[in-house]
Amino acid sequence: MAAIDWMVRLQSGSATDHDQQACRRWRAQCPQHELAWQRLQCLSERIATLPATLAHGSIGASPARTRHNRRFALKTLCMTIGAGLLATSAARLAPWQAWMAGYTTGTGERRRVVLADGTVLELNSATAVDADYDQQRRLLHLYRGEVLISTGHERDRPYRPLLVQTRLGQARALGTRFQLRDAQEGMRLAVYEGAVEFRAHDELAAVRVDAGQQGLFDAQGLVGSLAPANEQASAWIEGVIIADHMPLGQLVAELERSLPGRLRCDPAVASLPISGVFPLDQPARILAAIARTLPVRVDSFTDYWITLRPRDAT
Repeated sequence: MAAIDWMVRLQSGSATDHDQQACRRWRAQCPQHELAWQRLQCLSERIATLPATLAHGSIGASPARTRHNRRFALKTLCMTIGAGLLATSAARLAPWQAWMAGYTTGTGERRRVVLADGTVLELNSATAVDADYDQQRRLLHLYRGEVLISTGHERDRPYRPLLVQTRLGQARALGTRFQLRDAQEGMRLAVYEGAVEFRAHDELAAVRVDAGQQGLFDAQGLVGSLAPANEQASAWIEGVIIADHMPLGQLVAELERSLPGRLRCDPAVASLPISGVFPLDQPARILAAIARTLPVRVDSFTDYWITLRPRDAT
């Protein structure tokens, strides 16, 4: 919690040059101090860029009051973080953890991470993951988004299981390549190699998902039954969406995850099937292809609010 103390002190408005120098010395003491500082700095920048109505709390606030409110927001949030570290169990994730995660992507960004044990993480848009390894286990935390994991094989040390903690339960990898997606309807798990055991928070027994299978989990366990896995669902690591008679509404939902604004599909055309390979980094090209292929039109209220409607709609 020292990083929080330093941040609050330096944001107080009364910090001296001596305080600044002392903080720099503390950061230089070890890499963990600098990492904690950088993560908290990112959090501070989020607060500093809050819209005026959120940061000020009232209309016509003075610059001095604005600075005070932002310092108060940071201090309050830091106090919440401190309390959360004491009161929140590893199984129940708090929103601030995603903001301070070690590996993150923004909207429309994808990232590849290779961990020290050789485990490879492919992070999709708007994803946050942490790695917490010790002598007994390799623990990953998926705070939000979607990750494709290829488990590293450690041959020069005693076996350590690889676990992934999510908001709905824990996945245990059994020498695998698998995908986890934190969706609104639950946690989607697809296994492409090996097997994964998923134990929901409210279940004592784990469900085994073998290669070629996928399932949806909530806090009570498996929703419905396991289904065949479709590895084309991981094509986003190559920057594309592969659609094979995919409902237009599903394609729009997948594309929206990589866009900064809102992309909507009128229910009247949501079930129309579409096929193709669509580059995620070229949304305008995708929308033009949809309009050429299907009887739909693209209505743009702004560049950040687009709706697909029937072509003959008024």
